[in-house]
Amino acid sequence: MERGSAGQLLAVNTFVWVTTALYAPFIGAYYAEQGITPFQVGVLTAIGPVVSTLIQPLWAYISDRLGKRRRVLMIVTIGSGLTILTYLLHVSFHAFVAATLCFTVFQTSILPLADALVTQEAARQKANFAKIRMGGTTGYAITALVLGNFLKARPELIFVLGSCGFFLLTFFLRLLPEDKTRQSVEIKKQKFGGKIFKTKQIYLVLLLAFVMQLGLSFTGTFYSVYVMSLGYGQFIVGLSSCISAMSELPVLLFADRLVKKFGAVRLLEFSVFMALSWLLLAGSGVLPLMLASQLLQSVTYMTTYYSCVVFISENVQEGKISQGQSRLAMVQAGIGAVVGSILGGCMTERLGVSLSFAVLAAGMVAVGLGNILIIYYINKKRKKGGVIHEI
Repeated sequence: MERGSAGQLLAVNTFVWVTTALYAPFIGAYYAEQGITPFQVGVLTAIGPVVSTLIQPLWAYISDRLGKRRRVLMIVTIGSGLTILTYLLHVSFHAFVAATLCFTVFQTSILPLADALVTQEAARQKANFAKIRMGGTTGYAITALVLGNFLKARPELIFVLGSCGFFLLTFFLRLLPEDKTRQSVEIKKQKFGGKIFKTKQIYLVLLLAFVMQLGLSFTGTFYSVYVMSLGYGQFIVGLSSCISAMSELPVLLFADRLVKKFGAVRLLEFSVFMALSWLLLAGSGVLPLMLASQLLQSVTYMTTYYSCVVFISENVQEGKISQGQSRLAMVQAGIGAVVGSILGGCMTERLGVSLSFAVLAAGMVAVGLGNILIIYYINKKRKKGGVIHEI
């Protein structure tokens, strides 16, 4: 089989998300079990985004500059496998801060670099990226559900399993083709940063991605803490992650058609408004409603993620695909996650988790409405100027 075939791209994407599911859904609950306060949980969750904002552009630039994207991706994956074990050295807030700093230097660049490689190769083969991404969704769901059953007695196993996952992922990454295309002299001369995108529409896309990340970061951090505080165990955390991941499959089946019909910006606006129901149900404190909220992952997180990744891959300057995806990750997993985590920690200590969900939902909808008004104003000016194409 040719290296980089659609089946191998599916295998790589699947195991990227399987590895993530070994630790990510459970780490917030693990912190809470160790006596970490909600504000401290928010701080710990925010460290990764701060580090990624500083480090990701550098890894992406090195990747694009050398044209050795697979090799750089393997380096950060091995680094993640080693540094995740530092969480086991000592149980305290300050020890977790140090471990998070070490781990996120490497881990936060895995997804944008993997997305850059997989979307580029999928486009070259004319393969459907949505169907490839379905493997990641399914793998994440099954892993989270199964693992939730085994963490009652030994919750710290998430770090050992995570380490094993990263090292196995390194072997899966060998299925990806190494970049053989030599960068042109003109591209080589491009400075770090510079113009990355072809269109100014990217600012609207990144704004909506940032808003969505506020809700995603808060839910990703404090939903599991909330579940544990209500007296439920890691099984419910794993079940919730499984439901949310599996709900993405129907959207992925039609993702290409949805983006082509409505455009990335309108899909992102839709996601922001669907987040209102998602957050209100998640913070209800009623288990059936909380589990039902996880079904809305499909029309919140997945529509946001897929729209942004496709939009960037189609509107990035030649030779800057990794830097383009890295900017998205910097806004989402960086700035948005920092604000969402710190703000969420502060609100949770003052208002409680349930009310914090409601306040955040109202704020996201307000920003979404503001964005729609901006787009309406831009389109109105374009029509007056004789420009037919709308955003």
